[in-house]
Amino acid sequence: MTTSAPTITTINKTEARSTGGMVATKDIHATKAGVQMLEMGGNAVDAAVAACFAIGVVEPWSCGIGGGGYMVYQLGDQGGVIGFPMKGPLDATPDMYEFTGEKAVGNFGWPGVVNNENLEGFRSIAAPGAVAGLCEANLRLGKLPLSEVVAPAVSLARDGYSPGWHNIYSLSMMSDKLFKYDELRSVFMPGGSLPTGDLTSQANLKQPDLADVLEAIGREGASAFYSGDIAEALTSDIRANGGILSMRDLAEYKPFVWDGGLEFGYSGHTVRVPPFQCAGTTSAMTLKLLDGFDIEAMGHNSPEALHAYIYAARLAYVDRFRYMADPAFVDVPWAGLVSDGYTENRRALIDSERLGKIESGDPWAFEEGSPSRVFEASAPALDSGTTHLCAMDVDGGAVSLTNTLMAGFGSGIIPKGTGVVMNNGMMWFDPVPGRVNSIMPGKYPLNNMTPALVMDSDGVKLAVGASGGRRITNCVTQLITKVVNYGMGPQEAIDSPRLDCSLPVTSVDPRLPAEVVAELESRGHHIYTIGDGHVEGGFASFASPVAIIRDPASGFRAGVDTFHSAYAAGP
Repeated sequence: MTTSAPTITTINKTEARSTGGMVATKDIHATKAGVQMLEMGGNAVDAAVAACFAIGVVEPWSCGIGGGGYMVYQLGDQGGVIGFPMKGPLDATPDMYEFTGEKAVGNFGWPGVVNNENLEGFRSIAAPGAVAGLCEANLRLGKLPLSEVVAPAVSLARDGYSPGWHNIYSLSMMSDKLFKYDELRSVFMPGGSLPTGDLTSQANLKQPDLADVLEAIGREGASAFYSGDIAEALTSDIRANGGILSMRDLAEYKPFVWDGGLEFGYSGHTVRVPPFQCAGTTSAMTLKLLDGFDIEAMGHNSPEALHAYIYAARLAYVDRFRYMADPAFVDVPWAGLVSDGYTENRRALIDSERLGKIESGDPWAFEEGSPSRVFEASAPALDSGTTHLCAMDVDGGAVSLTNTLMAGFGSGIIPKGTGVVMNNGMMWFDPVPGRVNSIMPGKYPLNNMTPALVMDSDGVKLAVGASGGRRITNCVTQLITKVVNYGMGPQEAIDSPRLDCSLPVTSVDPRLPAEVVAELESRGHHIYTIGDGHVEGGFASFASPVAIIRDPASGFRAGVDTFHSAYAAGP
């Protein structure tokens, strides 16, 4: 008797196409908000900022104005990065949490903290940067008034909307937080039950308090959020319940503006990502290492190409946890990590036949100076709240933007009367004192965001990014290789099998041929093939991307995560 291999059902979305620009987000309402800006004469930044404010209303478990993020942009000959990550409160201290004795808990595998105070609740809240960053982008780069850019989000919050299938799924999966935190439950379980997901029904999820806050931001700018009555309402409730976020934290928050950002060459293209304590440097290191191999000749998803990719990604990851942190508090060899000399040094370790021991290197040897402050590595034992969106306009302007609350519904806290879901950005810190990513007053934690633009001689070719915690950088770098090296379109690249090696075991798509998996295992890779049950069984184990490709001759093409309510459209 013979048995046949199990059948794996493949479901794909249709690639979106347009000649008038393109917006790709994780929800149709946010995409429509961005497209509306393009139709009103706005540019890619207007579209991205409008979409980001809107997605925070309709996907509040993943992102919003209570969180932070990064925006990578190119408008004409002006390009760079606006950074608005969450920041540790000034009242934070290295020993602010008491330990339970557990060695690894939570998505990041940090040592256990009493009552999980670093993971959720009032003491997990860091200073949010989203409003500062989005308003800065509008002020510096946008064409439309802020009030018009925020208007779609205000309407969604005040008039309400009917959640789609993925929204209802996400709400139900996070019901523990909804039942644990009263204000969260009162907003997202109106009448004591989850809202219905019938798109033909009357809007049934309204957020009037959030609408008031958004309207004030549109009218007054970032100052409406970081000072005055709104700031007082946010911080007074947080501090009354044991949190440490203060009016001073909000008043002193300023976004970063980096001309050019972190740029590096890859396969004849220029890639731009955010610099410093995010995953941009990790993505750069991965692709620079991979650029020394002829992966086109190896073939897409061949054992040889995947072996080279996994090796490069793991070498980048081990250096990430050893060295990277807020440069204001820790000496980090930023230039050395992405230098050609260090890249060649590390690439020489890649054995084409077998995965060797992965250890951190010495990028300081490729720096002009030496460190005066050396800390122990913050290497957690193990890693759902983030969103990503992209926008392009007819003039070639492009934006790749990631916004996050950190975990699902962030801290779980909505300060009374504000409607703002607050982040749990303190979760990013290593709670053990004396390490490279340990807590310090006013310090930025190491985060996983890495929105990217890929440029050639015609300008921006690809805008890409993803949500998904530690899995983001593997997702983004693989999608870049699929488009640049293998000529795939955005939806084809997103839907094609990929892998994740951000954990000790490499997770692979079940569609990857068994002989490829076997060959990787023979080379020393520990492989885990995820289930084929899509969202529940494992496709959610990979990061969730969106991408837009610009072809000067034919227009714009976009792809989004098939197993999400993500949506792309143009004017």
